[in-house]
Amino acid sequence: MHDSQIARWVSLGIKGSLVAVEQRRLGKLLTKPGAEVKAILGEFDADREAVVISTPYNEIPSFEGRPVLNAREHDWVALENKTTIDALWDELSARRAPAMVFDLDFERLWGASEILDRGAGVVWSGDGPAINGGANFVRRVRSYEEAKEAFDVLAPKCDQVRVMPFLEGIPVSVHGIVFPDGTAVLRPIEMVVPRRQGQAKFLYAGCASFYDPPVWIRDEMRNLARRVGEHLRETVGYRGTFTLDGIATEDGFLPTEINTRYGGAMVCFEDAVPTLPLALVQVALVAGWDLDVSSMEFEELVLQAADNHRAGAVGANVRAVQPTEADERRVIFTGWACRLAHADEAAHATLRLSPSPIGGRLDLDLHRENMPVGAPVAALTVAAFALADQEWGTGLGALEPAIAVEDEVQVEQAIEEAVTA
Repeated sequence: MHDSQIARWVSLGIKGSLVAVEQRRLGKLLTKPGAEVKAILGEFDADREAVVISTPYNEIPSFEGRPVLNAREHDWVALENKTTIDALWDELSARRAPAMVFDLDFERLWGASEILDRGAGVVWSGDGPAINGGANFVRRVRSYEEAKEAFDVLAPKCDQVRVMPFLEGIPVSVHGIVFPDGTAVLRPIEMVVPRRQGQAKFLYAGCASFYDPPVWIRDEMRNLARRVGEHLRETVGYRGTFTLDGIATEDGFLPTEINTRYGGAMVCFEDAVPTLPLALVQVALVAGWDLDVSSMEFEELVLQAADNHRAGAVGANVRAVQPTEADERRVIFTGWACRLAHADEAAHATLRLSPSPIGGRLDLDLHRENMPVGAPVAALTVAAFALADQEWGTGLGALEPAIAVEDEVQVEQAIEEAVTA
């Protein structure tokens, strides 16, 4: 919301199915705005006294002579490259999965896949020059045919591809926030990334903070995030939020990438401390402003609030339907199944299908007061999306959840019970 007396809301029509598309269009606007945008800007800020707050991806430092406060530096952006990040893990003595990186040479990539496959396939992650997010350039490869499919997708978009073993476990992220005096480190966040049955693609479906990895893995994640934050501060003068992503496996936390920006999963912390404008804290830190708070004071405040208040932002874009208005279904989870809630039941979540520029938007609003704390929500998401396919024809298809390490015995028991039933 905005105050119409002091601000104007102007839609610029910038939209796209991929982050990269939207950011290219925004970059074009910031560097070469059209006559209409210039006129609106001149009327609003004739004396050029305004400052600009852009998206977390932006690298452009000014807009028509006005500073962009949260513009990222080139050295910061380069650290997001998935094909070069292993050098950082080695610099920090962090345990990681083995990996090989090659240019777009299919035979070498397939050869590396055969070497690194531990029995569950490998993961190809492409990077550069396009922005890579939401698992857009990530593919699971278990056969020569899947390798060819992955290569056909990645080759036009990427400069290099990293090959590493497929890691069973829960995709997780931990956020660090670099202050002038140190790095505040927050709690782990589950990245909800179901696997598409029979396909190499993953479905990025958001994030949630209900999952608690084993304490020793949580400690591993937070310790490494602090080392990463201090390294970034000392080597590239970094300020603000970054994410450290990886997999919580039976061997512990194995990192895969960092994102040197304010990540989408920060919504979980925004919900935990609604009176603290975390997005503006990010802008202020990048701009070099003094917040009059230490990194440890900030960490204590936000970490405790987020551990006590769980949240999530789970959903997916769908193309099979084009709804003209929002429709909702209250749902109940029973184990790993999902059904519609009866009128007299307290629902665990609400499924919502809404109009979207690319078709439809499916959201799963988890009701915090009725959700269990500790378990991942990936399996619940898969069940809810299956119900959405049934109710609305959303066309997401058969999905499989990532399995937490501590859940393996439960999974085996569930399979045995299903077979004997």
